[in-house]
Amino acid sequence: MKFKAMATTVAILMGLFSLKELPIAEGKLALSDEQDEQLKTKLGEDTAKTTVDAINKEIAMLTKGDQENKALDAANKELADIKAEVSKMLDESTNLSKEEKDEIVAGNAEGNEPDLKAKLELLAKASRKQDAAIAKLMLDPEGDSPLAVVKRNATNMKHSATHLFASGKDYDAFEKRPWNTRLRDNSIVATDFNSSGAVPLLQDDVEHFVRENPSALESLFNDFADLPKAWSRRSGVLDRTSSGRILPDEIVQGRKKGWSPKNNFKISVEEGRVFRKKIDITFDGYELQEMETTWIRMYNTVGSHPWKMSFIGFLLTELVKQQKLDDRIAQINGLYAKTPDGDGNPGRSINSQNGLLFLYWLHRDVQKKYRPFQLGEPTRANIVDYVKEMIQGIPEADRKEPGLELEISTEKLQWYRETAGTVYQLQMANDEGRQEYQRNHPIDYPNIVFQELTDMTKTGFMAITKSKNIEIMDYNVSEKGKFTVTHDKRDTNIFADYRLGIRIQFVGTKLLPGEPAAFEKQVVWSNDVPIFDSSVTVPAFDLGNGILDMSYKNVKVDAGYVTDISAVEGAPVGQVVKITGNTQLAAVKNVKNNAQLLLTADFDLSTGGTLTLFVQADGKLKELSRTAEPDVTAAITSNEFDGTVIDAKSVSDFFYVGGASATLTSILNGVEGKTIKIYGTDTGILTFTVSNIAGNVKVTADAVLASKADFVELIKVDGVFTEISRTIA
Repeated sequence: MKFKAMATTVAILMGLFSLKELPIAEGKLALSDEQDEQLKTKLGEDTAKTTVDAINKEIAMLTKGDQENKALDAANKELADIKAEVSKMLDESTNLSKEEKDEIVAGNAEGNEPDLKAKLELLAKASRKQDAAIAKLMLDPEGDSPLAVVKRNATNMKHSATHLFASGKDYDAFEKRPWNTRLRDNSIVATDFNSSGAVPLLQDDVEHFVRENPSALESLFNDFADLPKAWSRRSGVLDRTSSGRILPDEIVQGRKKGWSPKNNFKISVEEGRVFRKKIDITFDGYELQEMETTWIRMYNTVGSHPWKMSFIGFLLTELVKQQKLDDRIAQINGLYAKTPDGDGNPGRSINSQNGLLFLYWLHRDVQKKYRPFQLGEPTRANIVDYVKEMIQGIPEADRKEPGLELEISTEKLQWYRETAGTVYQLQMANDEGRQEYQRNHPIDYPNIVFQELTDMTKTGFMAITKSKNIEIMDYNVSEKGKFTVTHDKRDTNIFADYRLGIRIQFVGTKLLPGEPAAFEKQVVWSNDVPIFDSSVTVPAFDLGNGILDMSYKNVKVDAGYVTDISAVEGAPVGQVVKITGNTQLAAVKNVKNNAQLLLTADFDLSTGGTLTLFVQADGKLKELSRTAEPDVTAAITSNEFDGTVIDAKSVSDFFYVGGASATLTSILNGVEGKTIKIYGTDTGILTFTVSNIAGNVKVTADAVLASKADFVELIKVDGVFTEISRTIA
C-alpha cells in the first residue's frame, strides 16, 4: 500500500521494525505484541496510539480510493464498449461522411436511426458515469508535499553509516552531531550541548541549511502570516513610499468666443513607512536540549505536515513561526514606541511599528481626512441594521464598486452571522444552516466581502474600503529568513534585521476654504466608535532629553525613566491625551509645570497615577485632571502583564513583560478552586517576584522568576492563592 500523508512516519516505522511493508489486516495496522511494545517504548504510549490511529485513518482512505479506482475502471470499460458498438453501427451506415461519424462518436452530433439513437443515449449515460467517477477521485486529498531536505523515496528511506537519510549533507552527518544520532536511534537521552563540543557546529550548520533551502523559511510566511491575501503588497521600500492622486474639477463648458480656461485640480499624496525591526536570540545548552527533545518527538508524530530537516532547521522554523505571528499582530494593532539604544530593554513586538488601526485613528481622528458615520456603538441586537445603514451611507456609485471589503472583528462578525441567521432565515439557500448566516458578504451586498481581522479585539470599529487599498510593505521578502548565527562559549546567538510596514494607499481629501466640492473625495468609510480600547497605552522610554514623544494619545512611562519630562512632542492638536506614571520608578520623576505644559503643579510619575491633558491649537497642553494612584480597575486581564497586579477573572497563565524587575502586590478576582500559573520574563535580565501577601497570596518561599521557563502555580483556597508547585531553574 502506497501511503501519502503518513509516508515518512510509515518509512520510519518500517526501518524500526526492519520490514519492507507494514502488516495490515482487515483494514487496520496489524502489529505484533512485540512490535507494539517496541513502538510504545520508543515513542511513549500516548504518542504511539496517536501514530497508529493516524496510519489507520489513511489506510481507510486508501481503501476507499481503491474502490473508487475500480469504479472508474468499470466506467471506462463500459464507455469503451458502447463506443465500439456505436462505431460499428456507423461503419455499416453509408449515408454519413467520415467527419459526421466522428462528430457523432464525440457526442457533438446526433444520429437519426432509432437503434443508433438508443446507443447514443447509452453512450451519453456512460460518459456521465465516467465523469462522476473522475470527479469523485479528484476530491480525494493528495496529502501534503512536505519540505524534503534530501530528495528521496520516503518508503525506501535509509541512513548510511555516516549520514542521516544517507544524504551526504554536512548538517546531516553523525560525526560530532549527536542530535542526528538521536533521530537515527530514536533515543530519548538529550544531547549534552555544554560539554560535547556540538554548539560551535551550529553556526556552520544553520548557514549551510539556509543557503541550500531558502524556500524552507519563506514558505512559513505563507503558512503563518494570516493577513488577507487580497491586500496589496509592495517590496523595495527602504524607508518611506508615497503615491498621489489627481482630483480634477469639472472641465467642460459651452462653446463661445475667446479663451476661458477651466482646469482646477488638486493633488493628494499618501505616504507609507516601513519600520526597521530585529531579532536577537540567545540559547544556552539547556535550552538547546529542550528544543532538541521537542523536535525528536515532532518528527515521529507529525503526520501530514512533517518539516523534514535537520535539528538546526527545526530550530530556525520555530523562531520564524513566532516572528510571523508577532508581525501579523503588529501589522494590525501596532503602536510604535522608540526605544533608547543600549539599555538592554528589548521592548514589545506590538510597539515595533504602527499598524492598520493606528492609521485609521490618525486619518479619522487627527488628520480628519475622511468623515465617519455617526452610528453609535454596534450591539448584538442592532448589528444587521447597523451594517446596512453604514453601507447605505456610502455614495451609491461607490458602494456598487467591486472589490470592497468590510473590515470587522471576529466578535462583531459572529454577532452578525447569528442575528442575520435568525432574522433572515427565509432568505437562505437550502444548503445553509438555519441558525447562522454563512455567506461571506452582508445581506444584499455581494460586492462587499467580510474581512475578518482576528487581531482586532475590544473594539466596535468597522471600516469599508477596497481590498487593494490596503498595502503591506517591506524592503526584501527574503531578508526575513536570513539569520546570522554566532557562538560565545556555551551560548549560541541568532539574529536578523528586516523592514516591515503597512499603509492605506488613498484615504480621502478634506476641503480647504474656497475649494470646489469636487475636490472632496474619500475611499475609506467607517463608523465613529473608539478604534482602540481605553486601556491601550504606548510605553514611553526615557531618551535622556526631557522630551516625551506622544505619537499616540495614551502613554505609560517605562520603569527605567530617570529624567523629568519638560516638553511633549507629537501630541495631536484637539485631542485629549493621557500620561500614566509607574510605581516601579527608582526615584521621583515629574512632568514639569511650565510654559508649554500648563499644569496646576508638577505631576509625580512615581505615584502610578494618570495626568489627563487637552492639546490646544497653539500646541500647548492644558491639564484637565489627575489621579494620584494607579487605576486598579485597569489591571491587565490578558495573559501578558507589565504591572504588579494580576486579574485572575478570565486568564490562567500570566507572563510578565514589564520593563523592570518587580514584585507582585495583588491578585484580583478568580473563583474558588481556580489554578493559575505566573511566569517570568523572557529578557534574561529582569525578574518578577511572588511573595506572601496577607490574605491574598501564600507561597512556601519567595518565588523569583527570571525566565519564561520559571513559574509558580497557585490555587485559590478560602480566598487565598496558595502555592501548589513551582519550576525555577
